[in-house]
Amino acid sequence: MADLAVEGTPVEKQRARSKQVWLNRAGWDSLYSEAYDYVLPNRRPGGTGKVKQPTQMIFDMTGPNSAMHCAGEIQRQMFPASTPFITETGPLVAQQLKAAEKTAWDKKLQGIASFVYPFMKTGDYDDAMHEACTDLTVGTGVVLPLKGPSINEPVRFCCIPQDECAIAQDAFGRVNFASWKRCNLGREAILEAWPQGNFSDEFRQTAKTKPYDEITVYQDFYRLPDGRWRFCVYLERDGDFIAQETYRTQPVSVMRFYRWPGEPYGRGPVLFALPTIKTVNKAQELTLKAAAIQLLGIWGFRAGGTFNPDTVRLGPGEFWPMQSTGGLLGPDVQRLDPAGGRIDVAKMIIGDGQRQIREALLDTRLFDDGGTPPSASEVALIQAQNAKVHIGAYGRLNTEGTGVIVPRVMEILNEWQLLPQLMSFNQLLVSMYINSPMAAALKADELQASVNYYRLAVETVGPERVNEKISIDRYLDRARQGMLVPIDIVTTEEEEAAAVKANAQRQAAAVAAEAAVKAAPQLVQAATQPEQQAA
Repeated sequence: MADLAVEGTPVEKQRARSKQVWLNRAGWDSLYSEAYDYVLPNRRPGGTGKVKQPTQMIFDMTGPNSAMHCAGEIQRQMFPASTPFITETGPLVAQQLKAAEKTAWDKKLQGIASFVYPFMKTGDYDDAMHEACTDLTVGTGVVLPLKGPSINEPVRFCCIPQDECAIAQDAFGRVNFASWKRCNLGREAILEAWPQGNFSDEFRQTAKTKPYDEITVYQDFYRLPDGRWRFCVYLERDGDFIAQETYRTQPVSVMRFYRWPGEPYGRGPVLFALPTIKTVNKAQELTLKAAAIQLLGIWGFRAGGTFNPDTVRLGPGEFWPMQSTGGLLGPDVQRLDPAGGRIDVAKMIIGDGQRQIREALLDTRLFDDGGTPPSASEVALIQAQNAKVHIGAYGRLNTEGTGVIVPRVMEILNEWQLLPQLMSFNQLLVSMYINSPMAAALKADELQASVNYYRLAVETVGPERVNEKISIDRYLDRARQGMLVPIDIVTTEEEEAAAVKANAQRQAAAVAAEAAVKAAPQLVQAATQPEQQAA
């Protein structure tokens, strides 16, 4: 039957392809579900609204608390709320340009970026990125830029829950297929989402009689052989394509924090910290039980008919009816457990595990554990180590996040005729990255090498001759890029010429003033000499 389906209509082929991708995802659901149980217990995988009691398994808050901090840290490091992205001349073109030419070209590129960025600061983008970063802590974050309903709201952003998205890769490990499966949409909501969609008369009629009955709808994005992307939406079982569209850029951003070779889905920091999270959770549970035993005790009674534990009430000030409280056989009711315990050992185990969890989840907050607080240099060292250890993950997020979202936003603005032309980002001709703390940390090594060489040149040939060995313009431009300083702070040719002229005039005035000061005694002496001769 599968062969017949593949050989059928285009929508049947698409259903068969999507079905296979979702079958391949089934193994990842169990991997992620355990992380949800112990770290994000209030998450509802699948969105089916099933009633459950998720917090009964949680006895330690380190995992859930640090996971939310991890999401915020990833967003702060990679997708800050108030810092724009930067575009600049790629390394292949920069080699062919002079320093002044490269600066002029960088300003033109950044001018386009500065125009695009305000459309991403409406609040939708920050909300969607934070939701995606929450999913990134576990596995995969998916963000979908959408064309807005009007020119007053040209761009919108939507975070696709990772449990509703299935991903496929091409022969070289690149994402070429993403399927968004919605199981909680009613027929009325589907008609509202695609008012011009291709719906059958039966569907429209059923939408009037049963508008809120939830059905399954698929939205697929896949890359075409020529590099463009195709979007299609269809129902799970019947009907043709509801809507189709072709894009020049990738319409959906699929981000992975960690990714093993060959795997389409990501592995977030939570998965690596999960064994310790479960250990600390179990240790905390046992500690609470031990504390409860020490508080309440374990009691035994002699079944002599004088005491019935099913009818007596346990509590302060209660009286139990009994005929005897002692005798040859001992008291009728007595406590059996010893009053002491080694809870201090459990605290030591739990404390060390909590430290490991916070370290794995990028939780670098300062906690008052009674010891000596870390110094400022130690905190800075932790941040530097974070950048070096996770350099691959942050580089991937820059490529799979910003590198996909920005071109798609530019295409949407071009469709609204707000942006006259599209820009191609291939990291060789035009480079793009987020002006974020992590980007600055990644560029610190490159900047430090340039600074060290400049100091060496100054010490070797002297500050007067350093321009013989180093191009000051290129050095300053490289330092500006390493420090992530916006290009618009650099002076234009006219501003530079005016500044040189002003500096020359100021220097000439200073020289004249200095000469006047030196000549003042001689002028005074010359002025008073005739009076002295006359006297």
